[in-house]
Amino acid sequence: MEVKFGTGLDNIRFGLDQAALKSLLGEPDKIDFDSNGLPLLQYNKLKSTFWMDEGDKLHWIQCSNPELLIQGVNVIGLAADEVISKLHQIGEATYEFEDYGSMESYSFSELELEVQAEYGVVTTICFGHFWKNDEPVYTNA
Repeated sequence: MEVKFGTGLDNIRFGLDQAALKSLLGEPDKIDFDSNGLPLLQYNKLKSTFWMDEGDKLHWIQCSNPELLIQGVNVIGLAADEVISKLHQIGEATYEFEDYGSMESYSFSELELEVQAEYGVVTTICFGHFWKNDEPVYTNA
């Protein structure tokens, strides 16, 4: 499972509608809703949740799968400082840090990426499509 910045996850592309996503992955194990009432499709086997936008397009992926790769490196379960160091080297990407006690968040806005860690270990990667002039950029949807 390879993160493709701004594009998606393997063959799952940002901009797909729910029907196309379900065609690729089957029915979700659970459908939840965000604070705006937009659907979140949860696939337990993939340890991933796919967030749909108001136009029914995939725009955000949250993944805790230990097979998740970023530039060929399994990041789930690694020390947060090691992952952050590697990501910082990608185009000199900078991040914003938020501390929630045992959970920490590192947001790389230019990569549309968030790294979540608990007790110093990466547990979740969240990532989305890129933007241009406040409009979503969907590549190959």
